Amino acid sequence: MKLPAVGLGTWQGLNSQASKDELRDSIIHALHTGYRHIDTAQRYGTEPVVGEAIRASGVPRSEITLVTKFPGKWHHDPATALQCSLDALGLDYIDVFLMHWPCATAPDSGTPLGIDESPTFVETWKLMEKIVGPRCRSIGVSNFSQKTLDALLAEATIVPVVNQVELHALNPNHRLSAYCQEKGIVVTSWSTLGGGAEFAPRAGEILTNPLFKNIAANHGCSTGIVSLSWVVQRGISVIPKSSSRARVEENLRLVTLTEAEMEELNQAHRTIGPLRIADYIQTTRGEKDGKPTFMGWTNADFGWEDAEGNWLL
Repeated sequence: MKLPAVGLGTWQGLNSQASKDELRDSIIHALHTGYRHIDTAQRYGTEPVVGEAIRASGVPRSEITLVTKFPGKWHHDPATALQCSLDALGLDYIDVFLMHWPCATAPDSGTPLGIDESPTFVETWKLMEKIVGPRCRSIGVSNFSQKTLDALLAEATIVPVVNQVELHALNPNHRLSAYCQEKGIVVTSWSTLGGGAEFAPRAGEILTNPLFKNIAANHGCSTGIVSLSWVVQRGISVIPKSSSRARVEENLRLVTLTEAEMEELNQAHRTIGPLRIADYIQTTRGEKDGKPTFMGWTNADFGWEDAEGNWLL
């Protein structure tokens, strides 16, 4: 399989029929523009609209790489999660099926489970390996670190085809991306353009800081295209979302950055300052043993930081 470098993200909220129609039309327009990679997830609530748009687009299903993800409540039963996604999409198969996060939740209560509680992500992966076939072409993970991938790969029969992670100029994941590429795992970047600024206002700097503006001026493009080009030039795929037809089209028009510009962007997390957007999503934050948690896990559990709080990715 090949994964198109630029895909269309569909994680925008759907709170009305008008927003559903807008997303449907945006996906159809993207497919007619040339997109062949669509990303969704059960948690986004957009699978029904994505499936409808794919069917209505007239683009052969075989030409489209469709990625979706299942949440923690299905870690005990990925086969049922697959059927839920297929039913919601109204399609015969999924190209890439991802474990959305390594952390599970209790299926009845939604209570976050600890890193050592069953089903562990390794146990879930073994169940995922059994569903690979005509209805699930390949499997992968999302939000995994070197630590969690090490544990998974030690027992895996199938190597994840994709690891989808938060990755942008202020959280570049240089070590993690090199690790994945060495293992033959394609990295896909989410929040490449600072999506999540409503949680973490500093994320807006990815589109407004003079560093990005100066490089954009050199190439006669937007700062958004600078960030997307930087990521793709590193061998990483991107899935920006947009309801603007003009921006959907623009996001396919990448530019070639110079080595000096690439290095400036590689070091932006040092010159501007590091930022992990996940740290600011308050609806998923908590505390355990006096340490902050995300979906019930500490940053050390995820492998994002060591015990002293140093970033590892």
